[in-house]
Amino acid sequence: MQFRTHPLTFLKIVSILRPSNTLASRSSTSCKNNSSTKYQMMEGRVYMITGSTDGIGKHTALQLAHAGATVLIHGRNKQRGEDVIKQIKDETKNNNVRLFISDLSTLDGIRKLAEDVKKSEGSIDVLINNAGVFLKKRSETTDGLETTFAVNVAAPFLLTYLLLDLLHAGNKPRLIITSSISQTNDINIADLQSCNGYRDGHGAYDLSKTIDLMMALEMSDKFNDAGIMVNSLDPGTVETKMLSEGWSCPGIPVDKADNTFLLATDAKYDNVTGKYFVDNVATEISNVCKDIKLRQEIWKKLEDITGVKY
Repeated sequence: MQFRTHPLTFLKIVSILRPSNTLASRSSTSCKNNSSTKYQMMEGRVYMITGSTDGIGKHTALQLAHAGATVLIHGRNKQRGEDVIKQIKDETKNNNVRLFISDLSTLDGIRKLAEDVKKSEGSIDVLINNAGVFLKKRSETTDGLETTFAVNVAAPFLLTYLLLDLLHAGNKPRLIITSSISQTNDINIADLQSCNGYRDGHGAYDLSKTIDLMMALEMSDKFNDAGIMVNSLDPGTVETKMLSEGWSCPGIPVDKADNTFLLATDAKYDNVTGKYFVDNVATEISNVCKDIKLRQEIWKKLEDITGVKY
């Protein structure tokens, strides 16, 4: 459920990524890619997607279920989750779709989700950290974290740690952390909670998506010997609730948003790790994401915040 930055700052974002990466070209390219998408049957493979009762997460879950995979759906609202499970099962005739309810804005909620998944599953082949929020008004969680940071950054960091054993047990395991082309090229490590740089939600969101990419790069290095492929992506400019709330930009229909599904399933990514994909193309990362020292400093901050050490 990603969106793009305000038109006045969009060119700055694009300049650190790809010169040709305009909304218009992105939409047409994505539609072209989607028109040729074919399901590869994936019976026996287990996929977990956070934030999958709506938007891109739900669409990805539906595609995976069509392909015969076992799909672990996550959401916050039980009734919405049950409705989505029923819809997917009815549409795909795949009964290997399971629901997990938890609030990822709290550390306890993240731990609960991991515990519930471990009780249910013996392995995970692909973990897709898709859940994300954009909030115009700054707020803090019960843990004292800025909410965007809590859901978009702390949650994938802690959840991945807690589910590492299941990924190790997976077959050709993959880990995907959803980023965005909405990133910042300037990180104040003393203000990761956006006390001063919130900017009606845009500053906090851009920061969170930059750290998500940095996190994926660090995890790629750390997990390489274990054979876990770690990549990040911008899922596309898609007509989601988040896009509508955060930006006045057109997007492709949700049912055409196949970038996450392709990165999670295509065999050509079996041995690809440490990459950032935009429109299914490995893309140059920004200078701030290349800063290894800064990445490691942020990593240490995340370990302190979540109470875990990789």
